[in-house]
Amino acid sequence: MIKQAVRIAAVLLLCTRPSLAQKKAQPAQRKAATPAIRFQGAPQYTQDELLAAAGFKPGVRLTAAEVKARAKQLNDTGLFAVVKFSTDRNGLLFSLTPATQLFPIHLDNLPLQPGKELDSQLHARFPLYHGLLPASGSIVDGISKTFEEMLGAESIKASVKAALTSDLGPQKITAINFTISSPAVRIGPIRISGVSPAMQAKANALIAGQTGNPFDTENTAIGLQHAFEDLYRDLGYAAVEVAVTQIAPPLISDQGVAIPYTVAIQEGGIYKLGSINYPADALVPRSDVEKVLSKYQPGSGRPLDLFLLAVRDAYHARGYLDCSVVSHSSFNEATHIANYSIEIAPGTIYQMGAVKFDGAPDAMSARLTRLWKMAPGQPFDESYVSTFAARAQKQDRTLAKWMQTVVNSFDIKPDPATHQVNCIFHFSKAAPTAH
Repeated sequence: MIKQAVRIAAVLLLCTRPSLAQKKAQPAQRKAATPAIRFQGAPQYTQDELLAAAGFKPGVRLTAAEVKARAKQLNDTGLFAVVKFSTDRNGLLFSLTPATQLFPIHLDNLPLQPGKELDSQLHARFPLYHGLLPASGSIVDGISKTFEEMLGAESIKASVKAALTSDLGPQKITAINFTISSPAVRIGPIRISGVSPAMQAKANALIAGQTGNPFDTENTAIGLQHAFEDLYRDLGYAAVEVAVTQIAPPLISDQGVAIPYTVAIQEGGIYKLGSINYPADALVPRSDVEKVLSKYQPGSGRPLDLFLLAVRDAYHARGYLDCSVVSHSSFNEATHIANYSIEIAPGTIYQMGAVKFDGAPDAMSARLTRLWKMAPGQPFDESYVSTFAARAQKQDRTLAKWMQTVVNSFDIKPDPATHQVNCIFHFSKAAPTAH
């Protein structure tokens, strides 16, 4: 848990000792009049949002203890690294230092619809929520409870937990993930329409394989869409269109929660692959793409998909790691031939940074370094890294003998700010072979 610091300055106006005459004129427990309240240091929030988040009520008289409580309430949200307050002739001043890291929300298996409407509902309850959350704090706990209440309105009695999550390893937090820990939430019945008799058995088999799988708020619908598209396109239905819709309400039973779906399919008939139009002004010539394509295992995928993969790999070999490749289809209804044109956005060239051989003894590390030929500043070649270990063994017998005793892997770490790539090879002792 991340602990925030609350630095509290003296509240001079609120704590000034009254004169003897004032003591006689006022009841002993009477509170001072509410001063004007101002905030500085967090312009991303409005005055009204900060007042509401701190719990200030219009017209309510304050004691020094209550002002401290309001400061603590702001601090407990986790959105601020430091909360200080003081007074001057203009009233009460809160000085705020926002937290350095905030993260977006990710819904894991909650049957709620992410987007503007949900964000608006959360903002109405938590005025400082603008789509991002701290790693921990009262606002994170409060949103977990809010999700439980929303699910309760759908008759789902759920326990929702928040945790840090990342797709890039434990040291790189990318989101605050909200998960229903109980009950289990799974894909429910799938009703399908538009399937021809020739495809009915295959579609039913796909449905059987998907029903009962864990539900994913953001990925289940798109995953079902891709699964049906792949099923049809593998069989030549190049123009197939698939629409997946989640049905409300969820189905609740002793076994958990099941989320039902409808899948509407427009098959479009079977097409043969015609031409693939490659841009004449492409930075990487088509001949290079064809060389990459020739290395793929025949029949390992659809021809168009393999061509797109070869384009990406050819651009990555020249340092264009952010390359985007999109195909645009054109269908000839008379001949049932599908032609495609390729659109390429190469992005910026990445350059080689540093290479490190982690876990290798000094002598082996020196041999590996001597064989490494991609110098710092050169365009980064992703294929060079993936094939380096195999090439190194062929070039150095001593190195080859040692590498038979270890397991090796590598990490590529591109920096989008500097467009440099650092590589780390990892070597660990191989498990002994059983005899």
